[in-house]
Amino acid sequence: MSNKVKWSELNADVLQSILERLSIINYLKARSVCKNWRVVCKQISSIQDKFPWIIIFPRRRPKSSTCQVFNPQEGKSYTLRNLGNDFSTHHCIATSGSWLLMFDLRSNLYVLNVFTRERIELPTLESHQGRLQVHRLQNNTFNFMINQSSVPARNVLNRTKAVLWVDEKTNGYIVVWSIGLSYIMYTKNGFDFWREIPTKEGPENLHGCQDIVYKDNKLYIFTSLDRIRILDCSQELPRALLDNVDDDPFRDDQIRRGKIGVTVSGEVLMVNNQLNQVFNILKMNSEGTSWDEVESLEGEAWITDLGVTVPAVDGTVPNSIYYRYKSIYRGDLSTQVLGMILDVDKNGHARWFIPSLREL
Repeated sequence: MSNKVKWSELNADVLQSILERLSIINYLKARSVCKNWRVVCKQISSIQDKFPWIIIFPRRRPKSSTCQVFNPQEGKSYTLRNLGNDFSTHHCIATSGSWLLMFDLRSNLYVLNVFTRERIELPTLESHQGRLQVHRLQNNTFNFMINQSSVPARNVLNRTKAVLWVDEKTNGYIVVWSIGLSYIMYTKNGFDFWREIPTKEGPENLHGCQDIVYKDNKLYIFTSLDRIRILDCSQELPRALLDNVDDDPFRDDQIRRGKIGVTVSGEVLMVNNQLNQVFNILKMNSEGTSWDEVESLEGEAWITDLGVTVPAVDGTVPNSIYYRYKSIYRGDLSTQVLGMILDVDKNGHARWFIPSLREL
């Protein structure tokens, strides 16, 4: 009698327990082993790596349907293929799980899951409802007209801030996009248009956007007047919740560029967006009236690219700030030591994302 193990006939419960512990890349390989393994995979609702990965787009690149992803925990890079024509030349401006908010060569926005290849087409910019006027040029780019001022689309990309949130179970989504410092618009599932979020009228009193974060149906905006505004996005129209801190703690810096973040419990953080000051982290107090110095993030790590902190598990180092400034860095708040995780080519573009996979 042969003692060879037939892996295709492994007990389903045992196999499922093994598969649920795999990284996403290894899981994708495992589910293609045989029919029986694929059937077991169908019983797994979702897979998620709690450790953030990095997606890399070299700027000087040939047109192709591939890109690179880097797993810092393993120190390995992987190539993802069949992502769409010219995908490698498109620009990623936000992420949510394994979903990317992309800006293509024809100045259109879409959302793509890099593992399942699911794609969500967003409304055209011409569908916008608000003060913004969009003029498509012959080369498929745009000029944006705001208050009689014209801004080429390529200049918008250099100053844009955007957030993306996708429900992994239903594929419901919301996209908020800030054009420069003076204009914010959004769309969501069920909309066939973009809608303006007023920046100078109404209770929001936003006056533009320097940075933006989305978490738990709330939109956190660091305005161009150095204030924090929080909007409730659970309804069709975002509405202001709080009139919070009115002073930018970095006001006196020669270069005032603050980044904001939100902790697991919903506290608002801010850090100066300069590499030599990544340990100068502040937290908005509970009354929303001032900023307090932060000595420790305790059991969390702040992924500034994502705008949120995450529990420091499965390789994420606690009390750390993960920072993207040309290359990718991790700063240890305990030791005040900053180390490079990934050296990105000076002409490259990289973003953090948290890999997740929902079985179809």
